Amino acid sequence: NMQPFEPTAMLRAFAIAFFIAHRGVKRKSLTPHGAVAASVVGFLSISCGLRGFLLLLFYLVATKATKYKSVMKASLDETADDSACRGPSQVMACSALGVMFQIIHAVYFGKEQSIDFIEKPNQSFLACALIAHHATSLGDTLASELGILAKSQPILITSWKKVPPGTNGGVTAVGMGFSALGGLIIGAGAAIMDMLSGLSVNLVSFALFGLVCGTLGSVIDSAFGATLQVTHFDRDKKLIIQPGKESSRADSLKISGRDVLSNVQVNIISIFLSSTIGAMIGPSFFK
Repeated sequence: NMQPFEPTAMLRAFAIAFFIAHRGVKRKSLTPHGAVAASVVGFLSISCGLRGFLLLLFYLVATKATKYKSVMKASLDETADDSACRGPSQVMACSALGVMFQIIHAVYFGKEQSIDFIEKPNQSFLACALIAHHATSLGDTLASELGILAKSQPILITSWKKVPPGTNGGVTAVGMGFSALGGLIIGAGAAIMDMLSGLSVNLVSFALFGLVCGTLGSVIDSAFGATLQVTHFDRDKKLIIQPGKESSRADSLKISGRDVLSNVQVNIISIFLSSTIGAMIGPSFFK
């Protein structure tokens, strides 16, 4: 188990962060500015300890999901192309809070430690908040990117009325299943990283905690999306319209929500709330 920001850890973090950022630009999953942001947060996250690789796990799985059947998704939702190539705001929304948890842990408690709310409550709260953070990010991404392809029509989470695929706050059973899967992947990834660090691990506890946080985070994100994020639908082209372009469409129809928050802002709020709740319910999963 390495000390945070020791020379070998920083060298490894720099190499991995640079490689991933370069790869992201080359494969058009990151804009140039998004790559710079990814390099910074990737370096800081991995320098803090092996749990930093959860950010890398999120990025790799989320990118695969985003690229999957991208043409079909673009035919349903104009905003699908925006998520395919992430800019700095999207990168920071899905990573900044997690990196902050890691840096706080590194400054006040040193190297990563086993989750034990009896012996190490503060360290454990931070660890659970970090896992919940990434579980929410990946769960919501998989729900959005793969749930839109579900054969069943989504229902708005606040009213249970059927809405077009791609509607903010629209959910399907398939999408919720992918939310749980995303959380499960992060939970299992966290367990593996802790094992490699020589920490005590209960795989079932990690998996269940990740699954619950991934699902809960996606529900929170959907609730905010349905109420504080506006969705317009082009009845002629039969697809969700880019925010701000509805006035130029004669056949534009408002489906749901109010134009209060952007997608990035919804992500930030839902991740913050999910991380807080995750830290609070952690003792129910880890003794």
